[in-house]
Amino acid sequence: MTVSVIMGLLIQAAALAGVHLAIRGEWLRRPAALMLVVAVAFHGVTEVVQLAWPGRNFFRGYFGDQSAFDDWVLLVSGGIACYAAAYALIVVPSRCVKAPAHAASEPGLAGVPLPWLLALLLPLLVATWQGRGALQPLSPLAAEESPEAQGLMVGLANGLVVPLIAITAVVVLVRWGMRWLLPVLVVQALVLITAGTRSMIVFAAVLTLVGAAVHGLRPSRRQVAALTVLVAVSIAVISSTRAVAGREVFNADQGGTGRVEALIDGAAALREPGTRDVLLDDVVYRFDGNTFGAQVFVSLRGVGQPTGLVTVGNDLAMLVPSAITPDKIANRSLEQRSEEAYLARTHGLSQYVDWLPTILGTAIGYYGPVGMLLVALLFGAIMGAADRWVLRSLSTARAALAVGLAQGALLYGAGPQSVLTSLRETVTLTVLLASLAWLHRRRTTAVSVPVGGPVTVRQRPGHQADQGWRDLTSFSRSDLPVSTRSS
Repeated sequence: MTVSVIMGLLIQAAALAGVHLAIRGEWLRRPAALMLVVAVAFHGVTEVVQLAWPGRNFFRGYFGDQSAFDDWVLLVSGGIACYAAAYALIVVPSRCVKAPAHAASEPGLAGVPLPWLLALLLPLLVATWQGRGALQPLSPLAAEESPEAQGLMVGLANGLVVPLIAITAVVVLVRWGMRWLLPVLVVQALVLITAGTRSMIVFAAVLTLVGAAVHGLRPSRRQVAALTVLVAVSIAVISSTRAVAGREVFNADQGGTGRVEALIDGAAALREPGTRDVLLDDVVYRFDGNTFGAQVFVSLRGVGQPTGLVTVGNDLAMLVPSAITPDKIANRSLEQRSEEAYLARTHGLSQYVDWLPTILGTAIGYYGPVGMLLVALLFGAIMGAADRWVLRSLSTARAALAVGLAQGALLYGAGPQSVLTSLRETVTLTVLLASLAWLHRRRTTAVSVPVGGPVTVRQRPGHQADQGWRDLTSFSRSDLPVSTRSS
């Protein structure tokens, strides 16, 4: 490990320490802080992993100039520090806002009826079981050549199944307590494992913890340890299944029965000696967010040219729903539809590789190193402002947005386009859940004031039984108009 890499790791560690002090250790309640953790994993922790197990990362076979790679690690560490500084400056004035003391009187996500959530979630899970829903990630060119990987249901399931299953779990935990955490997460893992995507299991577990933390609920150390084991076993089974049966078993044209049989074979293969090497190879390359950005950095040092905000414009155009622009896919090339493919073509990278472009690794392609640092500063400030607004109070909309922002943070490795798409789906889901909560309140809250009779209030579940009565009767003489006080 060179001096530049060591300096980069120290800068990243300092960024984590500074944000830890700014948020007073409330990592799960802060989606923007969670993004910093993910960025350090993709740009910092991965280098420690490469040092511990060299020669196992096939991504590094595409890169030859080690000195330029070291310079990139130092540069991206500076970008991480810029993000952390801007974020900390925004959130420090509001850090006195503790874990929600208002959770007892405000429903948050618990305001959405559980049966309605299940009605939204179950069709997506059934489609995923049948191979027509959430799918494993593919390179842009591989996805282009697979018609089954496209379509409305695939898009809905890929974007909504994880946050919906996490929000459903949060509702269970808020209503019945954290003792249900492990049973809920076991059900999550068993349901999502058939999709064959390791990140979905990790994301669902983390988003569940984030949603619980927003409502003032925290897991015990024993629960965290059990959760870690559960996630690790699920990931190992999926990796082993891919090694035994191939990734094709989780393709769009494969049904649920074949996937389950392959998963059983994969679980049985965990006892074989060669499986350990397969799992280790997956771990070593999976968080390598430096190779893509380093290659773009080297290209910009040579003959490559910055793209400006062309790809950002393409990303925003792709956010428009197909109902409004039905020809947006047919009339656009792959490079116009995929930011990763555009940068790969521009800088001579293979489009058959499922790269981990990351946000900062993509941002350097806009206006070079200085532009990347400015993007990091701006992005940190925006995320800090979003953090403050979301945590200002506990409502269905804000709690749903917190979960959605956390999903965007976990998608850091997929690049800005995936984060923007996640934001669109988050806004859609937030509006839907807030509407359902409002309808539920309209149905379950009845206030009637008969002439000469008592006030009757039927509270919705999860509220204090006498809260409505106190709101209607707790007034003093000073609350009356001035003209009536004397009488």
